[in-house]
Amino acid sequence: MKLLVIAPATSYEPGPFGDLLTRLAEDTVETARREGWTPTLIGLEDCGDHRWQPALAAADAVVILGGHDVDPRLYGGPLDYPGSGDHLVTADRRALIVIQACRADRRPLLGICRGMHLINVAYGGDLIPHLVTHLNHRRPEGDPMRDHLVDVAPESSLAAVLPERQVTVRSSHHQAIGVLGRGLKPVAWATHDGVIEAVEDPERPVLAVQWHPEDQGAEPDQLPALLGWLAAELRDATDRERPAS
Repeated sequence: MKLLVIAPATSYEPGPFGDLLTRLAEDTVETARREGWTPTLIGLEDCGDHRWQPALAAADAVVILGGHDVDPRLYGGPLDYPGSGDHLVTADRRALIVIQACRADRRPLLGICRGMHLINVAYGGDLIPHLVTHLNHRRPEGDPMRDHLVDVAPESSLAAVLPERQVTVRSSHHQAIGVLGRGLKPVAWATHDGVIEAVEDPERPVLAVQWHPEDQGAEPDQLPALLGWLAAELRDATDRERPAS
């Protein structure tokens, strides 16, 4: 099983944020390998078309990781907002192409944090540029990750992956879904403020969470369970395509 792991970039400016993104990507790749995948890590901002396009064509499933804020021009948001940082325009536009390709051919797709935001934008939704309650979702200094509770909708794909109706997650974000994209369904919410924490497409194998299951401080079974959902969706698609005997 070939898994394409998409990061915002191949390398980042030296510092805590870049170091964190590098570690999260590496940990995702290592976990995927342990779970039986053959992972390929691509940074969309600074790689050539000759790298990401063949990698997408060869992938059985895709994971889009977290990172920088989504370029607000892609969803009609303000260019200046609290906490605004660098926007990786090339990475964002390429990620939208990846998402639409997965939608078109029903390729299993998992979004994490920024990956969920990009999926919502690709489905025609928008983002809240800066949450009033952002300190419930990230720490202002030091380790940016914050643990909090999330309520999971019963009878959802996520509930089949994470069977507890309330789970502890590890997050670090100051943006969230505003207008929900057409065709997406919210399936988890932050217990403390009701922010949407996960979405899925009931018609396609698309699932996204706003927290970081790949962080080393997260519940250790969350990322393997989500990767297991990708594998199960891939097996189901293969079974549907297999000719009847």
